[in-house]
Amino acid sequence: MAIALLLTTGLALLGFVVTSVGGFSVASGLAAHLPAAGALVRHHFLLALPTMLLSLFAQSMVIFYFIGTGRLIKDEVAAYPEADRDVILRALRRFKARTSPVATFSLVSAIVVFVLGGAVHTRVLPSWTHLAASIAAIALHAGALVIEAQVFAENNRLMDDPRAYARAGAGSREQGPGIKERTSL
Repeated sequence: MAIALLLTTGLALLGFVVTSVGGFSVASGLAAHLPAAGALVRHHFLLALPTMLLSLFAQSMVIFYFIGTGRLIKDEVAAYPEADRDVILRALRRFKARTSPVATFSLVSAIVVFVLGGAVHTRVLPSWTHLAASIAAIALHAGALVIEAQVFAENNRLMDDPRAYARAGAGSREQGPGIKERTSL
């Protein structure tokens, strides 16, 4: 699941880059001199819509993934000694604290870029607002991809063997029978 979520975040990032390049050619005046300018605008929109939806899906699922795996791990470690349980619960809070803000801001940035695109198309706003929002969305999605990859890796180590993770003080790389083998996650 983590790999699928990282791939969808990566595809959304790629979609933003490709859509931005196409949008830049439309806005820069290159398209104004072409007879197919309307087709370029349509093409830009047809790339932007699935990119935004993919971003919304990926980032909301990242948030729900950590909520779900957090609950699963909390249930698994309920009977652990308090010291081990505290290490694991602190790690779960850290995972959410690192992923939730960047996922939320990435998700919101996708919506903002899309809405601003409509405002620019109807000439309510200047095109630089849409371009600036697009650059911000690309940066946020790139940051999200890096942060989420790091946290997914640590979360997977925790799920592999919660006891070893707790004993190592949230840094174990040992592999052992863990939560993954007993669940369908």
